[in-house]
Amino acid sequence: MIFTFTVYNSDKEHAGHLIDRIKEGDEELRDKFINDYIPFILKVISNAVPNKEGLRNCDEYSIGLIAFNEAIDKFDSDKSFKTFNFFSFAEQIIKRRIIDYIRIVSKRSKEIPFSYLEEKETQFDEKYINEPAISKYDRIELFQEIKSFDEELKAFGIKLSDLHKYTPKHSDSREMCVKVGKKIAQNKEIFKKIINKKYFPMKELTKIVDVHPRTIERNREFIISVSIIYGNDFEHLQSYLGRTLGGRGKNG
Repeated sequence: MIFTFTVYNSDKEHAGHLIDRIKEGDEELRDKFINDYIPFILKVISNAVPNKEGLRNCDEYSIGLIAFNEAIDKFDSDKSFKTFNFFSFAEQIIKRRIIDYIRIVSKRSKEIPFSYLEEKETQFDEKYINEPAISKYDRIELFQEIKSFDEELKAFGIKLSDLHKYTPKHSDSREMCVKVGKKIAQNKEIFKKIINKKYFPMKELTKIVDVHPRTIERNREFIISVSIIYGNDFEHLQSYLGRTLGGRGKNG
């Protein structure tokens, strides 16, 4: 459904010029531009989540603002202006980010990374995302971490929803694999090689971990997942992974 908020042609034409100035470093203009089009952002959000009340106080509003800012950074007025004006572009970005967020927070525990390490089948969103101590900003950061984590996994041909298949059944095996994943993340050369080449450099890897190569290869997907979490400094996922392993967090 095309956005119904009235954006006049003069606004569409003017927006391209303003965005060019913003990209040249005018941060004050960026803030003003975003503030001027808050009604536009709210309308897009209300179309995406029509029954949502108090939009300015919900997570979707914060995500909408972030997405609008992302649209500013990604929009190319020279290439896009003739066929795809900024506001249509921004609408698509906002809707996409809202939908991504809704999908992630509504998934069941088996579809959220490492929730299946819990002995009890407690939903990840109930146990972590909705905790009173977790602020709105933290939840948005968690959303971004999960999205980035999912993209990193795809590069290795690993589906986020399939991680439970690769998780070691025994706690000692899980802990061993987490230690290997951390060691990989701490060694920038090995981590970079794995990310770029998509395979384990066993000769180098066995110098920093006392684990048989067959064991490493057998747990490839899980170890890669852990190394991605620690190598990218996904602090929220690190914290949750630490909880599932008995309270050890980032440095455990």
